[in-house]
Amino acid sequence: MKKSIASSLRFLLLSLLVFGGLYTALVTGLGQLFFSQQANGSQVIVKGQTVGSKLIGQNFDQPSYFSGRPEKVSQLSPLSTEQEKKVANRTKQQLQENPTEKQVPNDLVTASASGVDPDISVAAAKFQVDRVAKERQTNPAKIHVIIEKNSQKDWLSQRRFVNVLSLNLALDRIIPIK
Repeated sequence: MKKSIASSLRFLLLSLLVFGGLYTALVTGLGQLFFSQQANGSQVIVKGQTVGSKLIGQNFDQPSYFSGRPEKVSQLSPLSTEQEKKVANRTKQQLQENPTEKQVPNDLVTASASGVDPDISVAAAKFQVDRVAKERQTNPAKIHVIIEKNSQKDWLSQRRFVNVLSLNLALDRIIPIK
C-alpha cells in the first residue's frame, strides 16, 4: 500500500513538473518566438503607445470616427420583443447620427456573439461616410478611398469587412481632425 501511494505521489509530482511547468514554458516560449504579435494580443502601437488590439473592438463615440458594432452582449432570441426594441432604438440612433442615410446595416444595430467584434461590413462603414466627412471637413470621396484601402475579404464567404480601429487610425493619418 505504501509503495502504491509513494509511486502515485512521484507520478503526480513528475506530471505537475512536466505538464504544469515545462510544457507551459515551452509553449509560451515558442509562441513568443514564432508568433509574438499574436501571443501578445495583436496590440496596435502608435508612436510607442498601445492604442488597442486588432482583435478586440473598441468604443468610438466621437462623430469624427467610425463606430463599430454595439458592445452590449445579449443572448436574446432574434424574435424576442426585447431584442426588437433594442434594435429599433439603435436604428433610430444611427439614423439620427447619420441623417443622410435611409437604411442602417444590420451589423451597426445588432451585437456580435462576443460583444467585442473589431470589424464591420464595408456597407456599415459606407453608411457612416457623410457624417465622418462632415466632421473632418473633407470630401466623402476621400473617405471612400480610405475604406477601400482598408477593406478585406473573408477567405471563406468572400464577405468584405473593415477593422474599425485600423480604419480610424488611417483616417487620423490621412485626414487629421481639424
